[in-house]
Parts: sequence; structure tokens; C-alpha cells
Amino acid sequence: MIARGFEGVDKRFEDVDQRLDQMASQMATKEDIKHIDERMDSLDARMGRMETDLHEVKGNIVYKYEFEDLEARVKYLERKLGIESGK
Repeated sequence: MIARGFEGVDKRFEDVDQRLDQMASQMATKEDIKHIDERMDSLDARMGRMETDLHEVKGNIVYKYEFEDLEARVKYLERKLGIESGK
């Protein structure tokens, strides 16, 4: 009875070995991971430069509502002073 229970064990271990071999062949190699790490470092550096550039641009932006407010105030002053608008 014990012998019959162990009859299929060899076959099951062979199946497990085959599956492990398939998984190992599908896994990324150390070289693949190194390449991915290098690409991630490159992307990280680029994102850092983009953040710096964006911060600089944001410092020089005039928002639309601020511009429209200023435009209305200048128009009011031009009317009061009798100055013709450049538009």
C-alpha cells in the first residue's frame, strides 16, 4: 500500500522540475535588471531636470485672472486720463 502511494511521486517531481525550469527561463537575468536600473536612473535624472525647469517657469508666469485684472485697471486709468489705448 505504501509502495503504491509513492509510485507517482517521481512523475510529480519531474513535472515540478519542468515548471521550475520554465519559470527560471522566463525570469529576468541579472543583466536585464541592471539595464532596467540604468534606465530608471536616467529617467530619474530627467525628471529632476524637468522639475527644476517647471519650477523656474512657474516663477515667471502671470496668471490669466491677474492679467485680466491689470488690463481692466489700465483701461480705467487710460479712460480717466484721456489716453488712447494701443489696441
